[in-house]
Formats: sequence, structure tokens, C-alpha cells
Amino acid sequence: MFWFLTKKQAKKEFKKIGDSFNKFKSEITELTSQSLNNRVLIEKNKDDIKEFISKKEIDLMIREALIKEAILGSSQTIPQTPRTQMRKKADKMLNRAEILSEMANLSNKGYSTQEMFNIIVNQKQIIKKTCFYKYLKKIREQFARTPQTN
Repeated sequence: MFWFLTKKQAKKEFKKIGDSFNKFKSEITELTSQSLNNRVLIEKNKDDIKEFISKKEIDLMIREALIKEAILGSSQTIPQTPRTQMRKKADKMLNRAEILSEMANLSNKGYSTQEMFNIIVNQKQIIKKTCFYKYLKKIREQFARTPQTN
């Protein structure tokens, strides 16, 4: 069905359309001026922005604080940030290194495999049985490669 508009009605409709375009045009110019102002502010404050601490540094500081707390036995709790994939991998690598060093220390002190197993797996409950033997194998390979000098 076709609508036939009178001249007066057509002018009203065109005026409404023109007003809406003008409204959007003014909003667009306002937003572009705001974005230009933001760009100018960013350029002025680039040096200040570079001084902020990165997320990786914050994660590292939190990890150090947790280690200090574990060593000192403090009862204060630190709120944890959500763990990223990179942080999970770093924690896993650090834990692996700590476990290997603990096992190497016990081995150097002259503990037998069974005593090391009881200390690490049963008493401290750091790792499970299968992981213990994997780490023990790595330690023995490492000692086999390094020549002992007396």
C-alpha cells in the first residue's frame, strides 16, 4: 500500500529526519573531540604510564610475599589474584625446582631412598609417590653427570 503525503506532511517528515541526523552528527563530533583530548593526554602522560608496575612484577611480588609468609609462619592472609596460565606454569617450575633441591639436600646428607620417601611423601606431603620416583630419577641422573672431586 502506498502512502501519499501532502507537502506539509513531507516537510515535517524530512525535518524529523534532518533533526535526527543533526543530533547524531553532534554526538559524533563530541565523541571525536573527546577521543582527541584523550590522545593528547596519553601523549603528555606517556612517561608516567611507563612507571607503573607490570602485572608480571605484581605476581612476582605476591609470590615472594607468600614464600616469606610460609618461611616466617605468619598467620596473616594475603588476598590472591586470579592465576593466569603463565603464572601457573611459573609456579609449577618453581615448585619442581624447590622439590628437586630438597631431595638433593636430603640425598647429600646421606638419607636413604626410603627415609627420603617418608620425609617428602608421608610427612611433608609435598608430592605423590609416582612423582617422588620421577624426581629421584632426575636427581640420580644429575649426580651421575657431575663428576665428584674429593
